[in-house]
Amino acid sequence: MTSDEVAARLATVSALRALCLRLPHVPTPTEIARLKHFDELVDAPEAATERDVEALVAGWSRWWREGRTAEVSKMAGRVDATLIDSDRRLAAFATACHTLQTNSEADRGIQP
Repeated sequence: MTSDEVAARLATVSALRALCLRLPHVPTPTEIARLKHFDELVDAPEAATERDVEALVAGWSRWWREGRTAEVSKMAGRVDATLIDSDRRLAAFATACHTLQTNSEADRGIQP
């Protein structure tokens, strides 16, 4: 394959990716069930266990897409840190949202 052919294929893949990113997220039936479970956890995240990880991931992913990163950060502070550390997806959401929250506060001149 020549460099021109590679470049053409990469351009096609890039265009397809850009198209897909513009499409709205449509949850699967499994994700809908996990989101319902997540909604039950919102009031008492301290009670979350390893059985709740998939629901937390689904819920935090939804909140991330909606721009509700401060809420993820706040909820993560109430979930057992060991549980968050046990799943890289939870850890990634918690860390990213905490970082965004901290940076936002710093931009407004609020000391952590």
